[in-house]
Amino acid sequence: MTMTGFTSKKWASKAIHMILDDVMERPLEELICTEGKVYGMRYHCVEPVGGSWMDMETWAITAFGDPGSIWKETKDLAPEPGQRWYMNDRRFWFRQEKDRTMFILKWS
Repeated sequence: MTMTGFTSKKWASKAIHMILDDVMERPLEELICTEGKVYGMRYHCVEPVGGSWMDMETWAITAFGDPGSIWKETKDLAPEPGQRWYMNDRRFWFRQEKDRTMFILKWS
């Protein structure tokens, strides 16, 4: 079975490595900046490599407010398009580039 270029064995190995990174809280090595779309809108993304995800998440909530929900959590709660920021796929997604810049300045 192949999942986006990974065999299931390689994907599982990568997933375990990512979980261990979170638990071990290795030093922040890099902030990978990309762009993506959420509900058709452009977002500025930051993917931390290493560092404490929990510290970054706590800081982001304090700085930007609660994140929006990308996923429909229950049948009565719809996803929230167009929110200021999201956390998904080991990335922080910011609607405005200035928010991403503020995040980068804090954690670099």
